[in-house]
Amino acid sequence: MNRKELEERLQKELNLPFYRAKIAERDYTEAEYQDMKAQLNKDYLDYVDTYIDYAENDV
Repeated sequence: MNRKELEERLQKELNLPFYRAKIAERDYTEAEYQDMKAQLNKDYLDYVDTYIDYAENDV
């Protein structure tokens, strides 16, 4: 899949409609996509745990 297909698939599967990544313009394998998806999901969950929960408890 190309960069545009990869970005659209990440937006849809992770429910991030406004996600715009700086992804190199090349073809990606399914394994590369799965790795990128897993890392993005982990980064998002880490962000929520670190910043969102902290902000809610800081009030």
